[in-house]
Amino acid sequence: MSETEQMRHDLGAVWQANARVNEILLDHLTPGMLTARTPGGGFTVAEHLAHMANVTRYWGSLRGEGAMTDLPSLHDEATGTTETDLARIRDAYARTRDAAWQAAFMTDGGPNEWGEGPHASPTAFVGHMLIHDAHHRGQVLLALKTNGHALPDEEQLWTPLREAR
Repeated sequence: MSETEQMRHDLGAVWQANARVNEILLDHLTPGMLTARTPGGGFTVAEHLAHMANVTRYWGSLRGEGAMTDLPSLHDEATGTTETDLARIRDAYARTRDAAWQAAFMTDGGPNEWGEGPHASPTAFVGHMLIHDAHHRGQVLLALKTNGHALPDEEQLWTPLREAR
């Protein structure tokens, strides 16, 4: 395996581990937890989830024509409503995750070649999305904790990242 292939393999393993952590969090949530709000008037859990998926969709869409098309939005700017159906949220996460990975490695010669756009490389793009997810997962956990909801098992949340190969 070449060095580039090895990097893509390793990065893919971490990308999939992050996706699994998101799935564990989503599986833990109940409809009643989605309205829990971060302290100080921050986002609700549902708003954090919508923001995470929508930001990934946005940055991925900058990769080029056709990137991240036909993906559901979890927040409607026109009405100010945020998706609260957990099945729809899970579906949006899975579809967005897969499309973003494809966008990271697009080579269609589109308008946003690496080095010309907001990210210098696929690694920078994927790293940005991983860090963004981790930040907002922390915010979701804070919202749950401060609103008296049970937190997901910490070991379950860390295991996918520890086992990424």
